[in-house]
Amino acid sequence: MEYEELINRIHDWAHQRKIDQADPRVEFMKMAEELGELSAAYNKQNHERLVDSIGDLQIALLIFSQLVGVDHKKALTAAYREIADRQGETTSAGVFIKQSDLEKKN
Repeated sequence: MEYEELINRIHDWAHQRKIDQADPRVEFMKMAEELGELSAAYNKQNHERLVDSIGDLQIALLIFSQLVGVDHKKALTAAYREIADRQGETTSAGVFIKQSDLEKKN
């Protein structure tokens, strides 16, 4: 299934269940719940639950975005444009530190 079709199906699914008319705080709490499940799956090294949790979190984020009037694709595109040319260093632990933050340290 193509990405755009999948997104449309998720929005249709939410609409059929009237989730797209809910209080955004409810979906925000759902994202927090799914993030907790993702953390548990990662910590327990349960790959099957990890995949499920990542998918569930993305669905909750898509629905939340719709509820608060944010086009998720535009938000993702804008975020990528912001980081695309970002310079910096990655620590041995895998943490990326922006060049501007490195310059503040000096």
